[in-house]
Amino acid sequence: MPFQLRTVSSDTEFNEIVQCVCESYATPLNRLWRLFRHDPSPAGFIELRKRLVREFREDPAACWLTIVDTDIGDKVVGAALWNTYTENPYPIFKDHPMEAYWWPEGVKEADRLNLEAFIEATDLGKLTYEACGFVYAGTNYLESAKRNASPEWKQLERDMQ
Repeated sequence: MPFQLRTVSSDTEFNEIVQCVCESYATPLNRLWRLFRHDPSPAGFIELRKRLVREFREDPAACWLTIVDTDIGDKVVGAALWNTYTENPYPIFKDHPMEAYWWPEGVKEADRLNLEAFIEATDLGKLTYEACGFVYAGTNYLESAKRNASPEWKQLERDMQ
């Protein structure tokens, strides 16, 4: 199965990207994805596609990449969003230097621009990123407790469990 890396250049590519991304986060189910990024209904698919296309058009730091399987009609089997910043958009933590070695394309671009690289990951992705040389820097916890929570909020809490 020959795979090809391609740079996304058109809005029309996002139907397949969104389909691939939604399928990948559905099995195994990633509840944070559902909570923050995607309503699994057909309307949610359309909304997500619109949001990603808007980011693709408007964010100069964004570069979408796809992996396609040429044996099955150039089907998108993977996608990634690389954001390249020429200035650090986050706070500087001098006590915790990080090294990052990842896909050659991202590393080459970061090296070319003399930039550091970092990634945010789910628990499922953490081991993969560590195996590629990323250094664990911390965990973000989601606290869902809320006084006088609405029925919708309580349903979201159940969905997260």
